[in-house]
Amino acid sequence: MRNKPLELTLYAAGAGAFGVFLRWLEDQLAFNEEGLADPSAFHYLVPLFLVACVVVFWRFQQEIERKHWAVPTELGKAFSSELQLHTALSILAGFVMILGGLLLFAKSETDRYVGMLRLLAALAMLSGIAFPLVLLEAKRTAPRLSLLCPLMLLPLLLYAVWLILSYRKNAINSVPLNYGMDMLTAIIGMIASFRMAGFAFGAAKPKRAVLSGMLCASICIMSLADDRYTGMQMILLATAGEMLLYNWIMLQNMVQVERKVVVQKDDGFEHL
Repeated sequence: MRNKPLELTLYAAGAGAFGVFLRWLEDQLAFNEEGLADPSAFHYLVPLFLVACVVVFWRFQQEIERKHWAVPTELGKAFSSELQLHTALSILAGFVMILGGLLLFAKSETDRYVGMLRLLAALAMLSGIAFPLVLLEAKRTAPRLSLLCPLMLLPLLLYAVWLILSYRKNAINSVPLNYGMDMLTAIIGMIASFRMAGFAFGAAKPKRAVLSGMLCASICIMSLADDRYTGMQMILLATAGEMLLYNWIMLQNMVQVERKVVVQKDDGFEHL
């Protein structure tokens, strides 16, 4: 299992890379100049690809479980890492997130929804600061949950605002295929952030956290094919990097669990 964490991380990144190409082809070939959807196989291939990603990632989880490995439920054990590379990557992802927030704040002044966009930018900057702090705090002997809980809630709030903004901007849009990917990305971002925050709140579900993290990274990369503010693109890219790093560290910290032995009694005899 030594190479498994990096292998699964690369699988998620590779799925995102293939997905962004597939989504780009859909944008280029399956919509006309007025933005209306033309009949095209890409309208079916894109959702089928997402379903395939879920199935493949779930099978990876099942393979790990069959070998009796599991991610710890304690935040300190799940997210701690002594590798300097992980620290550097977390700072880089946080910096990209902060820069994306700054660009969005500066470029959205003429937008109809400038208020929500600036709120989104502020949450992105705070999330960029929070991400490396979470991993640094996880290294402590006794992580301060009173600090980690609000820090890990910030990405959840970020994508909640993103989802509301996407809904408001497309409330009268009659082509769901145009904005469906954007809303789905926000929803998956919320779910993945919720699962990661579960470690800080004492309600960790490691299998679901790894699955949602891999899916979130893939769909954030995939959504880069759509047109939006450069700052929002950078936020998606940073989120993908954060989720890939979270998963890499969690899978690296897996521990082997004892096999459960079921004892059945029948007429006074015990059968294993």
